[in-house]
Amino acid sequence: MFVAPALLVLALMLGYPILQSWWLSFQRVQLQAGRASETWTGLDNYIRLFADATFLQAAANSALFCLVEVVLVTLIALAVALLLNHPLGRGGIWKIMLIIPWAIAPVAHGVLWKWILNSNYGILNGLLMQLGVIDSYQVWLGSPVSAMAFLLLVDIWKSVPFIALLLLAGLQRIPQSLYRAAYMDGARPGAAFRHITLPQLRGAIAIAVILQTIWSLRVFDIIFVLTSGGPADATVMMNFMAYRTTFNFLDIGYGAAIANVIFIVTVLLAIIYIRLLQPREPGAAK
Repeated sequence: MFVAPALLVLALMLGYPILQSWWLSFQRVQLQAGRASETWTGLDNYIRLFADATFLQAAANSALFCLVEVVLVTLIALAVALLLNHPLGRGGIWKIMLIIPWAIAPVAHGVLWKWILNSNYGILNGLLMQLGVIDSYQVWLGSPVSAMAFLLLVDIWKSVPFIALLLLAGLQRIPQSLYRAAYMDGARPGAAFRHITLPQLRGAIAIAVILQTIWSLRVFDIIFVLTSGGPADATVMMNFMAYRTTFNFLDIGYGAAIANVIFIVTVLLAIIYIRLLQPREPGAAK
């Protein structure tokens, strides 16, 4: 009874849009004279996905982006967390500097990197020219490989701070007595890391990997600001394609179907996340 008002608000703000999206995905929606006419098409929008080369490319791009981004973010964030957990890195100034990229608003973050990567006056071109690394200004977002690489770089720069702080919290919960006992038994730092740090961080790493996977599948801001899916749809991902299909091409039913595919994948990952964190009963796993 006490949580009913909160549940009602959630139902109105989240439940209704989700149900409406599913309803639209089974229809062909046309905008005429300021009104939307809906025609029931069943599963046609979902069947159309498997024959759409752009969607298949977007799905492949999303999978590649997700895999590379999650691996790199987790590894870099773990290294940063280990440095911050070291006595020399425990000063508050380092944590403040770390959190700055994460605290910047997503669109402002994209605009900042768009200036940095600009082919005419970007600071990256200017810096590399002064160092003699390049002999002419480069269009960093002009080729499929470099555009995807810089999208990964920008998203990693944005994502590492939060994951690093998450892993740092996990590191600080590890009892120091375990390390003292290991060193008294003659364990080297590498062995202590493998046999104490990593097992104790299992829960934090699982949370980091699942959350970062979900967030990477839903990336939108940096694509919208930096590449708009180009060049030649090389950086189109499912979330951006759903937006473009719905609002640019006004194919509302098909756009809803794409969004619902992302929703299904997200829910599946959330289930995995819950199962990984669910406490196991003693003797349950043999």
